[in-house]
Amino acid sequence: MASDHPGKPNEQTIDKNTTPTSQQQQQQGPPIQWPPQSHPPQVCYPPAIVPPNAQFHGYNALPPGGGYGPYPYPYPPPGPYYGQGYIQSEHRHPCSGACRCFLSFLILVIVILLLTKLIIWATLLPRFPVFHVANMHVTNFNTDANPFTARWETKIRIENPNTKLYLYVDGMEVFMNYNNKYDVGITWINPMFMESKNKTSMQVVINTGESAHHAVPIWIAQDMGKDQKNGGVNFVLKIKVWATLKSGMWLWFRRSLMLNVECDDLKVNFGNSSREGTLEYIKDREDCYVSA
Repeated sequence: MASDHPGKPNEQTIDKNTTPTSQQQQQQGPPIQWPPQSHPPQVCYPPAIVPPNAQFHGYNALPPGGGYGPYPYPYPPPGPYYGQGYIQSEHRHPCSGACRCFLSFLILVIVILLLTKLIIWATLLPRFPVFHVANMHVTNFNTDANPFTARWETKIRIENPNTKLYLYVDGMEVFMNYNNKYDVGITWINPMFMESKNKTSMQVVINTGESAHHAVPIWIAQDMGKDQKNGGVNFVLKIKVWATLKSGMWLWFRRSLMLNVECDDLKVNFGNSSREGTLEYIKDREDCYVSA
C-alpha cells in the first residue's frame, strides 16, 4: 500500500543501508572465525605463457596449468633456492673435491713436520759454543813505523756445552780490532771437531805490518800510540765462525750456524816497555758474546 505522503517512505519498507536487527543476526548464525595463518597470504599470478616445445629444469619447471612446480605456494620461493644459483650448484668443478683433499693433506704434513721439529729441538736442546779469552801477549808493537807493526798471541778456550750434539767448525776468521774503530789485524783458523761436553784451547797468532797492502792508517796508529803512552790500549777480538751441530743418535739432527763472536774489554798494558805488553788481569773475566 502506497504512502499518503509522497517523499516519505513507507514504514514497512526496509532501507537497504540499515543494519540487520538482532533477530536477523540470530537467523544468519554466528560470524565465521578463520584460523590464523602461519604462512604469507597467497598471491595469485596469471598463468604463464609457455611455448609448446619449451623445456624446464629444477624449480623453473612449470606444470601445464601454470604455477611454480613442487613449491606448495602459488608464488616463487626465495632467490637462493631457484634460478641460476641452483643451476650452478648442480655443475660443480670436478677438481673441487680433489683440491680440498690435497690442501688438507698438505696442511697435515706441515703440522706433523713442525711438531717433529719441536720435539727434536726440545729433546736435544742445541746451544751455541762458548768462547773465552784466557790470555793475550803483544810484541813488536811499533806505532811510529810506517806501516804499523804488531804481533798478537791470544789463547782462546772453546767449549761445546751440548750433551747430545757434536760441533764441527768448518772455519774461523779472527779480527783484532782497535777500540771498536778499525781492524788492525786478521787471520784464519783451520777446521776443527769437538765432541759433546768437550773443551779445547787454541793459540791464535795475528801479525800486521807484513804487507803494505793491508797497512793500518796513520791516524789509527797515532791514536794507539797516545793510548800506549797513557798506560794501555783497548782491543776487541772478533771472530766469524762457520760451524755445524750434528746429532750422533738415532734421532738425526743437523743445523748449520754462522756465528759472530765478540770478546771486548781486552786492555793491554805495556808498562815501561814500548814494544811488548800483556793482557790486564781481570778476575772472573766474562765469556765472549756469541750471536747468530
